[in-house]
Amino acid sequence: MIEALGARVHLFVRLAYREPFTALFRDTLQCEVRELDFGMSEPILLVRFPDGSAFSVEFSDLAPEPSASIDDERAFRGAWIEFRARDVDAVHRRLHEAGISSFSHPPSQHRYFSAPGGQVFRILDVDYSGP
Repeated sequence: MIEALGARVHLFVRLAYREPFTALFRDTLQCEVRELDFGMSEPILLVRFPDGSAFSVEFSDLAPEPSASIDDERAFRGAWIEFRARDVDAVHRRLHEAGISSFSHPPSQHRYFSAPGGQVFRILDVDYSGP
């Protein structure tokens, strides 16, 4: 029936986190970022990657409020995103330099990060194959 995961994800982030969330992906992670106007009260943010995949963000006060401090017990409990990079260590350094919170999630060996607004993600090597 279902054969694959699509190359698009749609997130909801509280309006108060619009600029820091956008800055994380535009400035820190150097992604292509565009605003799309669909006639809603706020434009949709589209973050596109070189392989053609993308995610969109709807900024709304209906989105969950993130925890003030981040660790595995207080991390956002929704879909977590996995991004791929050729130089994972360089991406981790940029995230650390930008003050993006990270935590570990047992039993995973990877670091997890919390974007402004609470969305959790990890960075893996483009060739990583595993759980």
